[in-house]
Amino acid sequence: MIHHYGISVERILSSPEHNYFTRPRFAPGDAPAIEHDSILLHSGRGIGGDRFEHSRYPITLFSREVAELVAHSHGKSVDTALFRRNIIVGGVNLGELIGERFRVGGVVLEGISHCAPCPWMDAVIGKGSYALMRGRGGLRVRVVGGGVLQCGETLLTCEKQLTLDPAEPALKPKLPQEK
Repeated sequence: MIHHYGISVERILSSPEHNYFTRPRFAPGDAPAIEHDSILLHSGRGIGGDRFEHSRYPITLFSREVAELVAHSHGKSVDTALFRRNIIVGGVNLGELIGERFRVGGVVLEGISHCAPCPWMDAVIGKGSYALMRGRGGLRVRVVGGGVLQCGETLLTCEKQLTLDPAEPALKPKLPQEK
């Protein structure tokens, strides 16, 4: 049975370079987060020109609700670009999609693993952010059916019935290792 869920694609971001990962401890880079209204995704690749375009984990989705939880814990607004995730979505618990194939708009994705937060979150957003994001750092996905993804309200379709609140931690961190 196919289930349909109304979600929102809030932001689509890419960056040609790392700002945190591979950099000296707590010396962030200044690579821009490039915002897109829509993108054309190809099977087996990430966002064109992004630092992870050809990596094992080409795209990361992140929950608007988790960003709001982190911001609320600090009593301030937080720009979702600081999390350095590619696609900010609202209305779905991303942890439930680990190991699942699903469609968002015109693109078929497969949830590969939870994207663990890094200690940079405490330095860039505020102390305690890293701990709050554990199990909520986002969902690494691969594109299995290319197409156009655009910002705005859309449908997520999948075979799994999704039941968790969008800000709940991931239930399983990753897919079993292939042998």
